Amino acid sequence: MRRLLYLAIFFAVASQSFASGEKYHLSLQLSPTLEWLRFAKSVNATAYNQLWGEKLSYNFGIEYKRFFDPSLSMSFGAIYMNKGFRNTIYGEDPNEPGVVKKIGAALSSVHMVGVPISINIHHRFNRKLEMIYTGGLTGAYLLNEQIRNKYQTGEETPEDGFLDVSPGRSNSNLYVDWYVGAHAGIGVSGYISKRVVLVVQPMYRVQLNNARVYLGQFASNDPFTAKLNSFGIDFKIGYFFTKQIRERNDDF
Repeated sequence: MRRLLYLAIFFAVASQSFASGEKYHLSLQLSPTLEWLRFAKSVNATAYNQLWGEKLSYNFGIEYKRFFDPSLSMSFGAIYMNKGFRNTIYGEDPNEPGVVKKIGAALSSVHMVGVPISINIHHRFNRKLEMIYTGGLTGAYLLNEQIRNKYQTGEETPEDGFLDVSPGRSNSNLYVDWYVGAHAGIGVSGYISKRVVLVVQPMYRVQLNNARVYLGQFASNDPFTAKLNSFGIDFKIGYFFTKQIRERNDDF
């Protein structure tokens, strides 16, 4: 909870410091993503990565973007992330003794709230369309983590959902409480009116710190590391303010 307070204080101070600028816009963001858990630093990492698969998820948030000049901007915001994985469960078939086969699946949901900070390079094609090249870092705090499968929730094949919640879901202890990640993407931005801009930007996100809790449910003698990575498409709709509006009015 204290880390959440730090994030809120940072967001408020940063908003105040940037608000004096003449060119900025606020955006709402929705990002359908493909999430997975990536293993490394173990002789078994390849086998783990084949077993732990991807899940479909969604992130959403808000973004403040401050322009230093037409080709360079800095952005930060607040984002909710539903990270995790979907893996296959193997076991002995009760109808075929001695035969090991797929008997279900497990769905992991890791709910986080974070603050992404990015540098954006803008390459304008014309007055209404431009390319955006983005790179940055995200710091986040884990709110809770849950697991759904036939043992905890009675679901042999749990379905991916917006929040991945179901009655009887079980809390898990697989991941550390904090997340530091890097992200990079290339997309397009177009003005759909004098004040409104639409951004579509594929984005790859990789965790930099080790997500594994060594004394939790991942406890073993295997020294593997685990990271919560994702690939998605950021959809943003933003509204321009102050001087930027006047310049766009002249363009239109």
